[in-house]
Amino acid sequence: MMNPLPLCVFMLAMSGCTTAQETADIVFLLDGSGSVGAAQFTTMKTFVKNVTGALLQFDTLFAFVQYASSTTIHVDFSQFNRTGFENQVDSISQTGGGTNTASGIRTVVENVFIPSAGARPEANRILIVITDGQSSDASLYPNVTAEADGKNITRYAIGIGNAFNIASALAELNSIASPPASDHVFRVDSFQALDLIATELEESIIPTADVVVGMRLKVSSTVNLNETEIEEQILKPFGDKLRGRGITVAGIKLRGVYKIED
Repeated sequence: MMNPLPLCVFMLAMSGCTTAQETADIVFLLDGSGSVGAAQFTTMKTFVKNVTGALLQFDTLFAFVQYASSTTIHVDFSQFNRTGFENQVDSISQTGGGTNTASGIRTVVENVFIPSAGARPEANRILIVITDGQSSDASLYPNVTAEADGKNITRYAIGIGNAFNIASALAELNSIASPPASDHVFRVDSFQALDLIATELEESIIPTADVVVGMRLKVSSTVNLNETEIEEQILKPFGDKLRGRGITVAGIKLRGVYKIED
């Protein structure tokens, strides 16, 4: 007769898989003004490609627009190529000139978020404005943002550089974004730092819901363990291993400890 072996049965509730909750049409409005250096503009385009690529797994469409003294629609929703978008972004040449940010937003509202440009009526409308300084047409913001609000366009503003340490520049950045500013305004010190906000921006744009998964874990041991020892020696290491694989452990419950004999 063998010694009794404790059979520990645990119930685990885990979350880690995510599902997109909503469809989204997303416009990147890039600052192509003369204050943006050529290398900085290239870095900006890399950021756009990275965020676009990360969100392609969801039901998303993208458009790419550049503003300076005038605004250029490079790719609208109907032209967006899911397998060739990187080439589409790479092909954007910086125009240079002034910084008419409000006019750029108006162009997007009136000429991109429309059915003829491929915008979908059921999709969330997202506009991401990237700028390195104050605009030359700030007086237009109240009318332009009201027009955007009327079309239910959620606006994110990304301010790059020290210009936004000035109160008036920061106020302008806040006026570009949808309220609350704390959720829709991002600031980085340099173009090279854009990637630092990529994940936060992506998660803000496409809300996800954790899928809770339950499983039963059976562990046998040659020694008797109390509940504290079970938690420290078995459950915690197992949970840590799951976390290392990107799975968030929502809860582990000890359902019962049974002894079986052979």
